[in-house]
Amino acid sequence: MSIVNVFKIKAHRFWDSINVIRASILGANDGIISISGIVLGATGANLNSKALFISGLMGTISGACSMAGGEWISVSAQRDIQLKTMESHPQTLKQSDLLMPIHAAISSFLSFFVGALIPLLAMTLADRSLRVITTLGAMLLALALNATISTYQANVSTPRMVIRNLVVGLVTTLIAYLLGASI
Repeated sequence: MSIVNVFKIKAHRFWDSINVIRASILGANDGIISISGIVLGATGANLNSKALFISGLMGTISGACSMAGGEWISVSAQRDIQLKTMESHPQTLKQSDLLMPIHAAISSFLSFFVGALIPLLAMTLADRSLRVITTLGAMLLALALNATISTYQANVSTPRMVIRNLVVGLVTTLIAYLLGASI
């Protein structure tokens, strides 16, 4: 599935396409929020610029790998269930209904990585005195955009999804910052 047609769900791979979109949205949100929390927590602890960047970069790499691994494990288990169901009830599922674990893993890895770059770059490129506000602003904008994209053609409330994303991001980063500042 290419990036260009991610919203054009094909009938012959419908469930896999839906699963890839879900993994991408989750991966991007997790990358945005996790790395915002890491770099803001490290800022709260008054770490220097190099330590902030390294913390964020290592969080980005390990988070992307973890998300990909988690998706692969989870979707592999779902696929195993699908295969067993096909054996016992062949009329229930078709071969084209099977989920592809590697698709979810790759989309989750890439979307986490891209999402994580937003707060990492905001923190790294901002003036020292503006790091917190710049990172928060970049995080909030990215979360709002991701929520808006995730509601595209879904017939769900975009404002509600945006608010939900923003609240989770703000609560997470507030906790991380306060814990970092308490050290």
